[in-house]
Amino acid sequence: MKNQTNNILFRNKQLLGILLMIGGLALYPLSDAFVKHLMGTYSVPQTTFLRTITRLVPLLIAIFFQGGPIKILSTKHPKKHLFRLGISFIYTYCFMYAFSMGSLTSIYTLSYTSAFFMILLSAIILKEKVTINRWIAVGIGMIGVIIAMRPSSNVFEIASIIVLLGTFLGSLNKILMRNLSKTEHSLTIAIYPNIAMILVTFPFLINTWQAMPLAHWGIFAIVGSITALGQYLIAQSLRFTQGSILAPIDYSTFFWVVALDLFWWNIKVDMPTIIGATIIVGSNLYILFYTKKEGKKKVALENG
Repeated sequence: MKNQTNNILFRNKQLLGILLMIGGLALYPLSDAFVKHLMGTYSVPQTTFLRTITRLVPLLIAIFFQGGPIKILSTKHPKKHLFRLGISFIYTYCFMYAFSMGSLTSIYTLSYTSAFFMILLSAIILKEKVTINRWIAVGIGMIGVIIAMRPSSNVFEIASIIVLLGTFLGSLNKILMRNLSKTEHSLTIAIYPNIAMILVTFPFLINTWQAMPLAHWGIFAIVGSITALGQYLIAQSLRFTQGSILAPIDYSTFFWVVALDLFWWNIKVDMPTIIGATIIVGSNLYILFYTKKEGKKKVALENG
């Protein structure tokens, strides 16, 4: 009876974790939709600046609950942070410019290539062994990218190249974050890029700043709140459910961005994008499945 009760509680926790992850991931496309909407009125630097500030505020508040500014903002690796800040600045602007030019669906579809870039960079930088199965999955996934981009049509725009560059740099940023996380506080890693973004972007506002009505200030506040809530829900989901179970849910964002494009901008997703996204997501899920299988095999060998 006790075992049965424990199993029910375990399943309920897993379900709760899955629901929290779905909710958290749904908030990110919504936040991006608000940002894209505002870019119809304001410049990329101004939108980036305000988006960064609204995201930074809850992080700064969190400092005082985690040991104070001196403890959190001190670092043993300023050069590593500086290099990562440059990467973070470029990839953020890549996506901000992409939002001003392309649909959410096309941007998110191409951003799913991050798994491929992570494999490539892990092999080069972290010297991790990559099996032939993963390379095959990467190759198949890139075919999906080509289908989604359609180089023979007018859809093959500069926005697609910018998204792929931003995704590559975003993957590099994750590798650098993984390296820094061995010695640095997570808040330190999160706060520095936002501070750098504000400092670097501020000079560009001198000639591009536009006065905003109170309603738009409210929208930017909503963007910050949505992002913070999304981060919280995702963090909470990981407390209840294993990351390997939650990983495939990342691709649920595709359905949200399709819905937002349709109902917000009346943009319908076309068949090549659907086919390309299906191939990309399918190859990513295969990588996830094979990685999980490798992990079980390794544990079995270690246990004799």
